Amino acid sequence: MATKKAAATPFANGGKFLDMTGLAHLVKKNDDRYVRQQSGKVLSSNDFTDEYKKKIDDLAYVKIAINSFTNNRNTVEMGAKITDVLLNWSYNKKPKSAKLDSEILDVNLTSKNLTGLNITGNKTWTLSATDERDATVTRTTGITFVNGVYWGVAENTSSFDSTFILKLQKGLQASKGKTFTVNATTSQHIYYCVPTRYGSCGFNVGGFDGGFSKVGTIQFTNASGYTESYDIYKSDNAGLGNTTVKVS
Repeated sequence: MATKKAAATPFANGGKFLDMTGLAHLVKKNDDRYVRQQSGKVLSSNDFTDEYKKKIDDLAYVKIAINSFTNNRNTVEMGAKITDVLLNWSYNKKPKSAKLDSEILDVNLTSKNLTGLNITGNKTWTLSATDERDATVTRTTGITFVNGVYWGVAENTSSFDSTFILKLQKGLQASKGKTFTVNATTSQHIYYCVPTRYGSCGFNVGGFDGGFSKVGTIQFTNASGYTESYDIYKSDNAGLGNTTVKVS
């Protein structure tokens, strides 16, 4: 009875490690699978199979990304009107197609100046980009309208109006919290004014809670003509000198 010949193995002595013969065997298998080279002809990109090219493309592929998308307005005082906005963006690579909201964009653009606008409330823009494999990403930027909080020093008074508040420093923000430093001389008190809808304020001065009282609520008209209810807080003591106040 004839003895059956064992199948050739690329592994040395039937083990787990390739010897030189086994390595050559695997290289030959991959050449046969991925390369169409004709005898006597130098390799070119046309000699590689579609399957091989796809593997290389898969390794090199990076999905489209919008690195940044910004506008030059961001936070705006309530009552203001925005007539122009500059949008800027960047990609990790050139997209196949891009849109700003529903408007088709030139894929080479990285900024757009919007003019003739009449924006008086919160506004958002959406940028979308699609790459050569039809992967799509989006990113947004927007304008938010908020009112300000006001702080500073002034002489002791119990009569408040919009003019009084407008003389203080202003910070546009959507919440009551603030940390600020002022210098109140001998006869000056520290004042903090905030939209009533932001809620009651707590104060901490020099690590101690308190030291402020609410002394009034008025209908305040800001510099952009918007009117709403504001609460006015005053330090209980005058002449606090260089003082850091934390509002919460």
